[in-house]
Amino acid sequence: MEQDVLLYLGLIALVGIVLKVAILFNISINSQISESFAVLCLLFLVLNVSEFLGYFTYSMSEPTSFAFVHMYMISAYFVFPAVLVLVLSLVEYKHLKTARVFLYSISALISAAHIGGFVIDGFKFIGWSVVTTPGEYYWAAVAYPLLVAVFSACVLIKHVLANNDFEVRSRCKVNLLAFVPMLLVLVLVLLFRLAGFESSTALTLPLATMFFLFVMLLQSNANIFWVSLRMKILMSVLTLKNINTLDVILGNIEKIRITEALRASNGMQRNAAKLLNVPPSTLNKKITKYKIAAESYQGVSVVEAIRLRRLAS
Repeated sequence: MEQDVLLYLGLIALVGIVLKVAILFNISINSQISESFAVLCLLFLVLNVSEFLGYFTYSMSEPTSFAFVHMYMISAYFVFPAVLVLVLSLVEYKHLKTARVFLYSISALISAAHIGGFVIDGFKFIGWSVVTTPGEYYWAAVAYPLLVAVFSACVLIKHVLANNDFEVRSRCKVNLLAFVPMLLVLVLVLLFRLAGFESSTALTLPLATMFFLFVMLLQSNANIFWVSLRMKILMSVLTLKNINTLDVILGNIEKIRITEALRASNGMQRNAAKLLNVPPSTLNKKITKYKIAAESYQGVSVVEAIRLRRLAS
């Protein structure tokens, strides 16, 4: 591997290290969710540190570099189970501790097999990546993170669609958005390997984990809703026709704010008011002013929404 490539890859890994260290120092562990997130962030950090040291030591000692690549792979066996543990904590799963012990125990067994030389036969640095040579139980070891990742996505989708708790549903939406790149990386790399290409997660997985943390940070600061809202307001203003007064623009913006808050809160006006940081009574007056059918955002059919509106009047 060329020295310039090692430098660029090392810098990317270093950025990931700095970001994850900063996040770890700012996590307040006061719930099962924050505890699960801290563990996942720590595993992400180990990924980046082992990757950085693998690139940094490659030109000095290949055996040392390969040792750090081994550390990278072993930590990767724990990352996707840690994601599932976080998902289960988000949906308030009752047997979280049992699930955590079960998932990490399997990861530990796979790690032991890896250390024993049953998973991979070696490494080689190609271009911008590190490629493994599959061992006797390579595909069995890789199947576990894949199954856990797919199951995590299924749990998130289920609760996004069917959970009646607004807070749980919102958390799952954000986590699903953050997790999709990680899942895609894992699936695509495995598909390419099955097709005979020399691909790995050495570069793409750390990038996907940085995206994961970025999205989760936006959510923790309540910024995702506002970023989406600003984009929709901008598009609405740009597409307005026959604008006569400023009141038309301001009225249109206010209506979009209300409808998007209702959509995000599944039609629950109290939650929508919380998103907009206004009293529920104020929001109710605005809904009446703009003749917004709040019930149409509650996940019912259009016909049912019309019927409810008639009953209410």
